[in-house]
Amino acid sequence: MVNVFDRIEWKVREIFGEGPICVHVGDIKECDIKRHPTYSKFRDEVISAGIRSAASSRLWESLIAMGRLSDMDGDDTWQMVILDCIVPCFRGVSARISRDFRVELEEVQSAMVLAALEVWRDTEHGVPPRHVRDKMVKAAFDVAFRCGNGALAEWSSDEIELLFQSEMFAQESVLKASSIININGIRDVDVAEQLRGERIGALFQLLGHFGVVREFHDDLRAGRRSGSVRQTMTTSMLLRSRISGPHLYYYTSDLYPSYIGLREAAAVMGVPESAAHRLIRVGQFPFPAARAGRSYKVSVKALMHFKDIPDFIVHVDDVENGALHASGGL
Repeated sequence: MVNVFDRIEWKVREIFGEGPICVHVGDIKECDIKRHPTYSKFRDEVISAGIRSAASSRLWESLIAMGRLSDMDGDDTWQMVILDCIVPCFRGVSARISRDFRVELEEVQSAMVLAALEVWRDTEHGVPPRHVRDKMVKAAFDVAFRCGNGALAEWSSDEIELLFQSEMFAQESVLKASSIININGIRDVDVAEQLRGERIGALFQLLGHFGVVREFHDDLRAGRRSGSVRQTMTTSMLLRSRISGPHLYYYTSDLYPSYIGLREAAAVMGVPESAAHRLIRVGQFPFPAARAGRSYKVSVKALMHFKDIPDFIVHVDDVENGALHASGGL
């Protein structure tokens, strides 16, 4: 199936064909260098230079300069060349996000191209050419992750809906209503708190991991551990704590391990582990990574922040009610 990346490549190849291409002055007749590669060879070399060291690549600096000059003439040919030399590193990420988060591939790829073009326009002044490619790639990756995050939220709600095929049960279920309500738009904080907790419980039940949550709740109730929420409690939370017992509020991140390996973190980010290692080596990994033997470990909270995954405050009763509804209990 033809996608936007393919169309960019075909358009550029249609312009240059199999003839030689000059990235120094744009016209081989005016260039002092006598030997010039075909576009296919030039493209392969540029992509390789970007992978090795985009920041220090003179080839990329020349390409960016040609793009700026052609923009001044109202010609977007070299802008298309730049895109064609960048999008190969978008293919793997876009395909994985499309597959894992059930997003249309064309939607992700188009968003990545538009994000890269926006950076191209915004970096016309004040940004050294050697940094432009990196900024375009980063912006494209960021928007791809956002596409995945948005789809994940919709997918979670849709999957919750599947738990309530019975109309009778659906009418009695608060969770069914919560799955189609924008919690952020609810003014009653107590209702929003309840729905948020029930939704979390239903999701863990759906994923088959509520046993771990139940053990965590048992530890909270027995005093073997305490909830991590303290100063951020609202008045209603404090009142509820006095009734149901102290320390029964917690952050959803308390259910996760504090750290995970770089391989798992890279999978969540939608990039190969080798790419994550490379980003760490050049100091461009988006959040701190701690050395663990020959590899690295990553803070789950930092990963959640990077992926815009909210760290909700929930109460054990609400979470358990949501799981009960999701399992078909009354």
